[in-house]
Amino acid sequence: MVREGLICRIETEAYDLLKTAYFADDCIRPPSSTNSGGDSKDCEATEEFEFRQKLRDAETPLYSSCLKYTKVSAIMALYRIKVKSGMSENYFDQLLTAVHDMLPEDNVLPKTTYAMKKFLKVFGFGYDVIHAFKNDCILYRKEFDKIESCPRCSASRWEVDKHNGEERKGIPTKVLRYFPIKERFRRMFRSVRIAEDLQWHSSNKSEDGTMRHPVDSLSWAQVNDKWPEFAAKPRNLRLGLSTDGMNSFSIQNTKYSTWPVLLVNYNMPPPMCMKAENIMLTLLIPGPTAPSNNIDVYLAPLVDDLKDLWNEGIEVYDAYLKENFTIRALLLWSISDYPALGTLAGCKVGGKDTPHRWLKFSRKYVYMGNRRRLRHGHLMRSQVLPNS
Repeated sequence: MVREGLICRIETEAYDLLKTAYFADDCIRPPSSTNSGGDSKDCEATEEFEFRQKLRDAETPLYSSCLKYTKVSAIMALYRIKVKSGMSENYFDQLLTAVHDMLPEDNVLPKTTYAMKKFLKVFGFGYDVIHAFKNDCILYRKEFDKIESCPRCSASRWEVDKHNGEERKGIPTKVLRYFPIKERFRRMFRSVRIAEDLQWHSSNKSEDGTMRHPVDSLSWAQVNDKWPEFAAKPRNLRLGLSTDGMNSFSIQNTKYSTWPVLLVNYNMPPPMCMKAENIMLTLLIPGPTAPSNNIDVYLAPLVDDLKDLWNEGIEVYDAYLKENFTIRALLLWSISDYPALGTLAGCKVGGKDTPHRWLKFSRKYVYMGNRRRLRHGHLMRSQVLPNS
């Protein structure tokens, strides 16, 4: 019963967040035929009005006499089952069809996974599919969007049939999935609760010298000193980036390395900023091998958005203070183990000058001799504890 109550609470919170995700000022109305604020403002108002229309459709009861579920809450409940159970799209399609047939004829539940994803993408829950070259040379975007072979090594963009050697047009050799961050930041500020938490750091700095949160760190203070204009606005975001390889198939004897790239939002209080639901998956770099020094190719879409957020910012609506403002963001640091640091930094972290030891039971390498560069007789050569 406790577990069922927890799942129900999670689904309710997710649904409430979705309802407030794109809440805008009540002043927004269908755009008139007169152009009083410019084409761009009219376009934004049109998009907002259309979205609110779709949101009303999402809140339609699952069927005419249903009091417990709406269209969107039913979709989220079923989709959560799919994600948690690892169900394939084929089986999920069969489940959706069966549930749709069991419900009254006037129900609005989608019959296929594709229709469900299309519905959720309206609310910004989709991702960008970017074709990548199999040798990690380039991404097929911007100036390379239309080409069908790599300009560096002339290899084909498409998969080659193993049996007859023919290209399979439309099937890329690799696919990078990018989850755009700008709209996600907009949605965060349109939730009253989250918008309030995003300003927590401005009034909760430690007063006794103990570091309980990155706001108490030296790096945070250095940012404040170097960019006082950025620091003066507490709603500006400070982020950390983390990535490492993982076997997404959970099969021990399969050597497949997928690299998720995560963003951590340090504006939030300590209990929240490290929660799984507040850590943003931004990129899913495909395998089967690690991107190595070519990881910068895959990071390009995220880096472009981070540059925009730093240089220009984006306009968002703050549901807590009920006003529009321009938000900027800064990447404070990256978080990784030592081998992943070499991949991110593009520098050598292995070889004869980096002594390491294989831990038999942990089944991993640890790198030793980190104090060798200190001068002879330095206190830290024999120091055991950080503050001893």
